[in-house]
Amino acid sequence: MSDTLLELKNLTKSFGENGVLKGINLKVEQGEFVTLLGSSGCGKTTTLRIIAGLEEPDSGQVILNQKDITALEPNLRDVNTVFQNYALFPYMNVEQNIGYGLKIRKVPKAEIQKRVKEMLEIVQLQGFEKRKPDELSGGQRQRVAIARAIINSPRVLLLDEPLGALDLKLRRQMQLELKKLQKKLGITFIYITHDQEEAINMSDRIAVMRNGVFEQIGTPNEIYYHPKTSYVADFVGNANVIHLDDKTYAVRSENVLMDGEAECIYYAVVEEKSFAGGQLRIVFRLQDGQLVTASRYGIDAQIRVGETRNIGWHKNDAVEVLDNAE
Repeated sequence: MSDTLLELKNLTKSFGENGVLKGINLKVEQGEFVTLLGSSGCGKTTTLRIIAGLEEPDSGQVILNQKDITALEPNLRDVNTVFQNYALFPYMNVEQNIGYGLKIRKVPKAEIQKRVKEMLEIVQLQGFEKRKPDELSGGQRQRVAIARAIINSPRVLLLDEPLGALDLKLRRQMQLELKKLQKKLGITFIYITHDQEEAINMSDRIAVMRNGVFEQIGTPNEIYYHPKTSYVADFVGNANVIHLDDKTYAVRSENVLMDGEAECIYYAVVEEKSFAGGQLRIVFRLQDGQLVTASRYGIDAQIRVGETRNIGWHKNDAVEVLDNAE
């Protein structure tokens, strides 16, 4: 028996002459946290809306639990969505918002109260039952939206950049809480973001999207350390993409070594030096004009702009990639 819960088969979608999805394929297992990662306009939100039934593909199929749901109405799919703006009802309090889906399904009142109480415990909002959305913080509103989405026990939860409106500190805190919640519930999450750090921190697998196709699908480790294309290497972690001997390589900045530490050594001039967030960033210019960035924690006062250094990397840290950068 296959563990595949959700499958996208050859999905295409165009708006006028603009081809947004160009035959994408993806298999998602039960209980997986899969992130669609890409810049604005790459097709990730359209993909999510097609899974939810809010958009109809031009061709292809959406298979859920081995059933074709491509033409099924959104309310008949075992799928719920959490949007970036949370879409809470402003005139309803927390418990009314969370229980709304059960109410319209005519679930008995006592059962709704019981399930809402369980959800409040899961998202740690006990005591907030009577508050309206405008009386909550951004993180609390997000948790209400998630509780409302999971109270119906969907097979798949779709999350459309749900942390985008939060400040950086709260965003990082909610990343940890979301991942912990997902593992506790065992619900399959399909998450979309343009933030590569967020994708790496939270996902079991990442599907990097570009111009309506998946450039690469893999674990965070595979995407970061073994990118297949120059676009993936640069987009996820800003690797150095270097052209040598008619081949293209990706080398992470933390793997760029100095002064004879490496196996592959090149002469380079220190072009720029900056310090931010506890990291020293040094930009070198190779003899052929290519720029290479190295990063280190701490300050090295010995490095000066304009001086020449030997830089390089270990052979295993230079990953050959397909050069498709624009």
